[in-house]
Amino acid sequence: MTFLMAVLAAALLLAPHPAPVRAEMEGIVAIVNDQPITELDLKQRIVLLEILGDLPRKGLDRQQTLQAMIDDQVKIVEATRFGMLPSDSEISERITRIAKGMNLTRDQLMAKLKDRGISEASFRRYLQASIGFSRLVSAKYKEDVKVTDAEVDAKMAEIKAEIGSETAKLMSDPRMKPVTVYSLMEIELPIDSEDPMMMQSRAIEARQVAERLKGCGSVRAASEGIFDVKSGKKFDVDAAKMPKELRQALDKAGVGRAVGPVRSKKGIQLIAFCGSRTITPPKPDFKMPTREQIERMVINERYDSLEAQYLEQARDKVYVEYRDAAYTQQ
Repeated sequence: MTFLMAVLAAALLLAPHPAPVRAEMEGIVAIVNDQPITELDLKQRIVLLEILGDLPRKGLDRQQTLQAMIDDQVKIVEATRFGMLPSDSEISERITRIAKGMNLTRDQLMAKLKDRGISEASFRRYLQASIGFSRLVSAKYKEDVKVTDAEVDAKMAEIKAEIGSETAKLMSDPRMKPVTVYSLMEIELPIDSEDPMMMQSRAIEARQVAERLKGCGSVRAASEGIFDVKSGKKFDVDAAKMPKELRQALDKAGVGRAVGPVRSKKGIQLIAFCGSRTITPPKPDFKMPTREQIERMVINERYDSLEAQYLEQARDKVYVEYRDAAYTQQ
């Protein structure tokens, strides 16, 4: 290598490479305690909550998701300050329990997250914030959270009213009304040509089968002496969705009889009426939770309220720099 080439090579090695740095900085919407949060992070958080079943019923917009991720940093700061952060083994144990609740193994859950672009590190950080802050609030307010019998009674009445309202709403749904179902069977007399004489002959034979038919189980007996008569399997049809003329013809013929003949793709066809029945959808069975479950529910709601209050007070302990004006908190 010549002296000039060596100098050029060294210069290339020492020169800054701005392109990758710019690429890494693209999409940053905020920096929290020197930790960047990008548009991709927001997308992945929404996907993570969706997979875990923790996404609110109304969903989350980008601004709400950003605030949740900022709050994660607040939770970690506070849990660290009081020595309440979970250990790696505790986080791993929580992951295993979450996977089991989803009928997955731990490896299957992690693979599912990876397939959706979510790293294990970001998942563990999410759990670290959640577990640590919940533990801190529980310890801080344990003596303050007490529930009276009157509060449990009020919650039970509220849940009972909600169940009654939901039941009434479902029962008024048209799909909950009784449905009349006709059980039918197709009887085919195949034709392998378009000869009018052949069609007429097969139609006469079909009428003979219809006259002899005593029920859907007697097709073979009714077809005795007639060549190539095929019967299909029984099938159910919602009577309300049947052509009016066909339903009237079946009702007039009666159960165990057949209507037709009619031309079909394969030849001449009869429709046998095997029977009818009314199907009534089962009434929804909303079970009331036990008193112990409701008491736990009230306690959890109280802790949720205290968590929100604590979080509001602790947010000034983190530094947030918004890089995208659209996400600036008012």
